[in-house]
Amino acid sequence: MRKMICILLCLIFVFSTVGASSAAVIGKTSYGWVEKNVYGNPSSNYKIVIILGVHPREYRFHNAILSAVKTKTASSNKKYIVYRVHVTKTPMNYYKGRMYGQLLANKFVVPDVKRNNPRVVFDIHENGWRASGYKYARFLDPISRTSTTYGYINRIKTKMPFLRVYAPRGTSPKYVTQPISRKGISTIVYETYKYDSYSKKLADAKLFINTLNSI
Repeated sequence: MRKMICILLCLIFVFSTVGASSAAVIGKTSYGWVEKNVYGNPSSNYKIVIILGVHPREYRFHNAILSAVKTKTASSNKKYIVYRVHVTKTPMNYYKGRMYGQLLANKFVVPDVKRNNPRVVFDIHENGWRASGYKYARFLDPISRTSTTYGYINRIKTKMPFLRVYAPRGTSPKYVTQPISRKGISTIVYETYKYDSYSKKLADAKLFINTLNSI
């Protein structure tokens, strides 16, 4: 009987760790810091990276994605590595906040992603659509133009057909996604419309994470 109880307790512990987060601060500067959290199955070799906070004014969709990761990956067979960039110096200043976020991601996120060697990386952003000079408001930008990258995009679009495939000129890729892509890692920027309601952003975020769970 005692042996049976020990086995049950061990099983409870194992299953409780799947989907749990382990957090670590991976770098700090005078203008911000970066944290790294792991969700889903921490033992899985199928690693998906999600980068949040590079442009701090776009925090609403970052919050929605993080909420979806926390609630939708507990039973996933994939390991989600989530980097959150926190800009603490003038984060709401459009130019300075963006640059500080890009520099933090370049200094701390990029080298750590390279060491983890994930299957695919998503950098999450919002935009003002036409005010940002974009043709579309909700889209996937394939930074790495490989067949594997387009394979991920096609599978996502099967569940999220409202997303367009579009590659405008952005400010962050040269600091974040392009250096990652040059290491042969599939890298995609996911952009959504800044002025969507939070409920719309959260619904899209949940659909996105559910889609990643299924690919």
